[in-house]
Amino acid sequence: MLLNVKNLSIDYQGNPTVSNVNFDLGAGEIMAIVGESGSGKTSVIRAILGCLSGTGQVSAGEINFAGRDVAHLSNKEWLSIRGKDMAMIFQDSGNMLNPVQTIGRQFVEYIQLHSDMSRSEAVKRACELLARMNLPEPERVMDAYAFELSGGMRQRVGIAMALTFSPQLLLADEPTSALDVTTQAQIVEELMQVVQEAGSAMIIVTHNIGVAAHMADKIMVMAGGKVVEYGKTAEVIQDPQADYTRTLLSSVPEIGGHRYVG
Repeated sequence: MLLNVKNLSIDYQGNPTVSNVNFDLGAGEIMAIVGESGSGKTSVIRAILGCLSGTGQVSAGEINFAGRDVAHLSNKEWLSIRGKDMAMIFQDSGNMLNPVQTIGRQFVEYIQLHSDMSRSEAVKRACELLARMNLPEPERVMDAYAFELSGGMRQRVGIAMALTFSPQLLLADEPTSALDVTTQAQIVEELMQVVQEAGSAMIIVTHNIGVAAHMADKIMVMAGGKVVEYGKTAEVIQDPQADYTRTLLSSVPEIGGHRYVG
């Protein structure tokens, strides 16, 4: 098992925010964490990556990644894992990019920080990854600044950077919510293809249970900092046990009398 989370609890300034979360994930699997804003979804994946914001801390439990408990690593210890073995795709990658440096300069610096590639090797690798994400004319993208790219293009850059070292685990925090519907669909398909090709595992945080049903092998539903439902996608969608899950499913719009979930 690549990732095993046991009895994970998180607090901010001593106030419990997430309580007793348990799940596991194998290589090649996708799990979706679903719930409304404030349910604790993002805190869970940030805890897994060791980057809880502000005063957030893991107050109890274990996060076993590739046989190692990473719940309480030092910053120095995280340097050997974050970006290489485990990587994050943020909601709006444009906000994570430096606005006064070209995409190419940032991408090459990132690659060289985590490897011994020469500059020319790093440039070639970056262009290959941008092309893989269906970005036309990667060389032009490398010369561009973040503000010169559309939201969909910036998001693809963020995904390309996250995939640089073929991490074992990808964490995606609402990676399509800031995009138009057509671009959302394209990026969802690209992410699924990446996981399938690389054999990576992925956790995607989303408020959209329709996206979760389409992408994921497992679904974990959260409300109020607790897990209210967890299981294989087909079981959760077809036979939900929690009232909150049923409410989420009923919110998916019907078209022609059919609700497109799963």
